[in-house]
Amino acid sequence: MDMEFTEEQRALQTTARSFLATECPTSVARAMETSESGFSQELWQKMADLGWLGLVHDADAGGAGMGNVELAVLAKELGRVLCPSPYIPSAILAGGAVAAAGTGEQKQRLLPDIISGKTVVAFALQEENTYFDARSVNATATANGDAYVLNGTKMFVEFASAADRVLVVARTAGAPPASEGLALFLVNPNDVNVRLEPLSTVSRDRQFQMVLDGVRVEADDVIGTPGEAWSALEGVIERGVVALCAYMVGAAERIHEMATDFAKERVQFNRPIGSFQAIQHYLAQSITEILAADTTVFYAAWTLDEGLPSREIVAKTKSFAGDTFRKATDIGTQIHGGIGYDESMDTSLFLRRGKQLQLSMGSTGYWEDVIADELLGPVEA
Repeated sequence: MDMEFTEEQRALQTTARSFLATECPTSVARAMETSESGFSQELWQKMADLGWLGLVHDADAGGAGMGNVELAVLAKELGRVLCPSPYIPSAILAGGAVAAAGTGEQKQRLLPDIISGKTVVAFALQEENTYFDARSVNATATANGDAYVLNGTKMFVEFASAADRVLVVARTAGAPPASEGLALFLVNPNDVNVRLEPLSTVSRDRQFQMVLDGVRVEADDVIGTPGEAWSALEGVIERGVVALCAYMVGAAERIHEMATDFAKERVQFNRPIGSFQAIQHYLAQSITEILAADTTVFYAAWTLDEGLPSREIVAKTKSFAGDTFRKATDIGTQIHGGIGYDESMDTSLFLRRGKQLQLSMGSTGYWEDVIADELLGPVEA
């Protein structure tokens, strides 16, 4: 693996950093905490115009046809400004699932609108458990002629109230933990048989409990072959997890920069606090962990691009990047002293997201279990 960025990757990084510095300062993240949609439609459209929503999609669907390494480059820059957007749920997870599992007609009908930003699709996999895989799915889909009727409850559905559609994972057959029998359904979040209940999260983002009570989904909105969704979803989820990890690493880098600058400027006992050994060691340890997480993220992205076995490295990446981001926000905030915890400080934004994103798309404990399974295989108690 060549750790040096290509000219194209450097250009993407430079363009993204410049654009986001102007269009998405952290004041945008702060404002979106109290907005109805949770993201700026104007910013979302500008991201689409830059080609970001189609970055990893094929050219015949209107995408750029780039890989997971390029996705990690962009996601890092989004993380540096805590960009609030449905980028991962809509463009990567839902869009990726349509690309991987959908019929030719469904791809032609759905992907161009997702890539252009015209349609936002939320993604509903997780339920009332800690899993982020097939074991999570208890929601049922019962055949009714050519259509299906959905029942169940989905948890932590990001941007569901602002989405045009929600891509729901439900079972046409079988029961957890089986991966067979899963299917993908496009659901209208405004359907009379859908109830969205806002969830209170530490990062104050727009996440919902989504109750499905007899929701009818017509055949056109059943994505791909019913019962065979997981074979397509597994790789899509790994891509989304790596993108989230890159986002966390970008955010970790940024709060470390903020803490370092503050340590140089803040004077106590007639000297900058950065001259004290304790502060130096905090910053040194944190940046070492951030660099390690960064390397792991790009190795995972490269592994996906090369088509190599990836589940173990993706699990290691999520576990380590999540812990690293959470610790970096703790240290960065502490170095600012008591003011670092004040709501008016950007450090508080990073601190709240540090814990939230550590738990998103599977907690550290869940991914450590995946690592153990990959290392040891099935082990009888």
